[in-house]
Amino acid sequence: MSLTARHRLNCLIAAILLGNVGAALANDEVAPPVIEADLLVVGGAESGCAAAVQAARMGVKRIVLVNDTNWVGGQFSSEALGAIDENRAHEYNGKVPIPRSGLFREVIDAMEDKNEELYGVRRPGNTRVITTCRPVIANEVFEALLQPYEASGQIQRFSNLRVKSVTVQDSRVKAVTFEPLAESATPLKVHAQLTIDASDWGDVIKLSGAPYDFGLDARSEYGEPRAQESPEPNTDVNPITWCMILVAQTEEALIPQPAGYDERDFLGQWKWIDDKFNFASRRLVDGKALKDRQQADIYLINNPQVDYPLDVFTADVAAALEAMEAGASKKQFVDLTPQQREIVFRDARLRTLQYLYFMQQKYPSFRTMAMSDEFGTADKLPPKPYVRESLRLKALHMIKEQEVVGAGAQSNYAQTMFADGVFSWQFELDFHPTARKWLSSEGAAGPWDATFRGQRKFGVGGTGLSIFPLRSFVPQEMDGLLGAQKNLGYTSIVSSSCRLHDQSMAAGQACGAVAAVSLLKDVSPREMWRDPQYLAEVWTGLLTQKDAAAVVIWPFNDVDPYDDGFVAIQQLAVRRLFPLAPHETSFRPDAPAEAEWVAEVVKHIQSQGYDCAVNAIMPTKTRREAAIALWKAIQSQPIPAYERQSPDDADGDGIADANDALPFTAGETSWK
Repeated sequence: MSLTARHRLNCLIAAILLGNVGAALANDEVAPPVIEADLLVVGGAESGCAAAVQAARMGVKRIVLVNDTNWVGGQFSSEALGAIDENRAHEYNGKVPIPRSGLFREVIDAMEDKNEELYGVRRPGNTRVITTCRPVIANEVFEALLQPYEASGQIQRFSNLRVKSVTVQDSRVKAVTFEPLAESATPLKVHAQLTIDASDWGDVIKLSGAPYDFGLDARSEYGEPRAQESPEPNTDVNPITWCMILVAQTEEALIPQPAGYDERDFLGQWKWIDDKFNFASRRLVDGKALKDRQQADIYLINNPQVDYPLDVFTADVAAALEAMEAGASKKQFVDLTPQQREIVFRDARLRTLQYLYFMQQKYPSFRTMAMSDEFGTADKLPPKPYVRESLRLKALHMIKEQEVVGAGAQSNYAQTMFADGVFSWQFELDFHPTARKWLSSEGAAGPWDATFRGQRKFGVGGTGLSIFPLRSFVPQEMDGLLGAQKNLGYTSIVSSSCRLHDQSMAAGQACGAVAAVSLLKDVSPREMWRDPQYLAEVWTGLLTQKDAAAVVIWPFNDVDPYDDGFVAIQQLAVRRLFPLAPHETSFRPDAPAEAEWVAEVVKHIQSQGYDCAVNAIMPTKTRREAAIALWKAIQSQPIPAYERQSPDDADGDGIADANDALPFTAGETSWK
């Protein structure tokens, strides 16, 4: 090992050990205080905040939200992903295939309001995504989202705490104990009836003993067309990225050469990424385009040059891990201790600083780019890395690639439109480079870049208009626990398409609704998908938002959540009361309510067991008015019970309910 590498190794180990002395002492000094809660939400990223707020809005009284930083909002804020990624069909065209909705719509509207105050325009980025927002502003928006419920006492929030242990009794999560990460924090134990794991790495799921997946899925496991034959290496996941925010200056703002800098790290396959690409692809504020305002350009740096694979580690990182524990460098990332993860995180941060130094040396335009000081960190980087893929909960249903691809075309509905769907999404099957490639004969001691493994690469196909099932929040073998954020019941391939800002918020909001119904109705989440009345409670919770945007559950592409007919249209659609073909993704609310169409819909509703007559809704001028009248006619009726063909196979199709994506529809696809 070279002197430079040995110096870096010693620094890594010393920093980690010193950084955890305070926490260790605090844990030894006093027993943690105990708080009783109805709902514990672990993780203050976008999904955790959404879950807590939705549960509060539905009437859960005692909610505890525990976060490992003092920033809230995850991708939007502490991970610095200020160029907002959201549902997308085939290309960046300034449009979304599903209307913005729910809490995502609320925070986006608030961020755009803030942009207008600051810059005079709602969307100042002039870049490939629709909306951009500085992370510090996003944090303020999430603080404001939580504030009314914190003020009322419904939500108690604790910051700078991480999961230490999980108490399990009779296969049920009973409590979670937290240890402090800052001097201002103190140890804490929370007893809760129900816990949502919205942490970055699924720490509650892991420590509870609930089964989970991590890394590649073999083709034989789920039958996915794009899966590899072998699940090796089992450490292969979508990489983390330590993003940075740069602000243009009038003078040079050069940083000193970071430790371990090697120009060759950035001369591999991604050397084509130049200053112009960085400036155009993820610009947060285009200061030069703003009229009558003096405003600097602001940029997010997030590209493959700073992607950080977790499959194998460099020699110095591996040595630091091995110095802590023999074999640690070969472990899956989620199986590392927090102290071991910190070794990896410090190297990922260093990689980003090295890249900035490289760009400043190579491009004059970068020499006047200064790192933003909005995060308040010593190195001016955000508190957290951008996490694309966590562990994946072994849930009642694992969503598979073949279930979410479009039925006949990518622009159509997905092959499988789950009966227990609770939110909708669409995106590419999209992996950033998951493999670390050595660029010289020095191997792990030399330069490297990030590369693709097999078919795990950018935009290899995409999903249809998909819906997410309630079952994929619920562990197969653990009660008192739900997964959220990216700790969900899907395969690695599907996770690559359901991980964006809006999707993570929708997952959290839907999970919060499931938790609320479970707590308020005293029913286990694992039973809710079987009973349409409980599903109806979840749907109503997501669709009934006072002075706020409801959630798009069924992905019609042309009905906005603020449309007068939105709730009625959604309530009918989630019950499958519109006769639809895979390509009929538009509802056309302003189209005439033709008598033939109304008669067909009424006949279909009657065939599902509802009492509904044509004369109860005619005459109506538009489809919107017809939907409102139809919903008014049946909304007080219970959802007709499904006549089970057998105790374990409701639809009698030979696929046991436990393995059936569509337990109430014969076959494996929603379309005939």
